[in-house]
Amino acid sequence: MPLYYIRQSPVIGIWKMVEPWQELLEMFQNKTLYADDVLKIQSDKRKCEWLAIRLLLKRLVGAEVLVDYKSNGAPFLTGTPYHISISHTKGYAALILSKHPNPGIDIEYRSLRALKLCSRFLSEKELEQLEPPNSHLETLATICWCAKETAFKALQESNVDFIQDFHIAPFTFSDKGVIRLKETKTAAKKTYSIHYLVKDEFVMTWLA
Repeated sequence: MPLYYIRQSPVIGIWKMVEPWQELLEMFQNKTLYADDVLKIQSDKRKCEWLAIRLLLKRLVGAEVLVDYKSNGAPFLTGTPYHISISHTKGYAALILSKHPNPGIDIEYRSLRALKLCSRFLSEKELEQLEPPNSHLETLATICWCAKETAFKALQESNVDFIQDFHIAPFTFSDKGVIRLKETKTAAKKTYSIHYLVKDEFVMTWLA
């Protein structure tokens, strides 16, 4: 079972998806509970992501727990004290469980994609951190993208502008650390402390 990573506080799990979806389905005790829903998904990749999240949840909670969705698409659990956020990227699925409302998590495969698109989600001031001679431009851009995605999931608001509404304070790059991000979408103007972790194949950010 390719359970890639577990963190206990907060509860985070990452599944490295190497099995076909049929094999993932066989790992559930009550397969019929999941079979009808997973067969409605057309893409094999999406089937794997859907099942991997629920297998992670089973491992972390110790029971097969159903995931439901709010009208805005945010996932939630019934019958447990936990709130949940989920994410997936090329080859990996991740989730976070928290007893505090509206946690957030995002995982992104390391590539040039975020760097190429950074002007679409970073302000001019934030872009200054990505200027040469910085040697970690690709990773920094991915961290910033994941951090804003995490904040978006935690904020639970629609029509969020990642440039106008989310503001990342300058930070020093490391393989792991904390980013301060302020939202100006709501009257509360919350400041989030978003953790990040850099691995060889992915970047992950979370907020509990």
